[in-house]
Amino acid sequence: MTTTEGMEMKYTVVNNEDIEKYLHPNLQRELNRLLGYVSGNKEAFEGKKVENTYLVINTDEPYVNEITEIMKKNGHWG
Repeated sequence: MTTTEGMEMKYTVVNNEDIEKYLHPNLQRELNRLLGYVSGNKEAFEGKKVENTYLVINTDEPYVNEITEIMKKNGHWG
């Protein structure tokens, strides 16, 4: 059983294949445009580069509790 208690939902993750499969090309371009605004504004207003790469783990993976404990130990939970 996965323990997600205390996990803050800070990020929105969408599978790129789902975007290509389920969104019309016009909507794909619109999504890309909107994400570009977020990136551009983050850099313009906060001076933050948006070139981070994230590791995504599904909560139904058998090792998720181990990952959760590692994140908690390193102050990256909640």
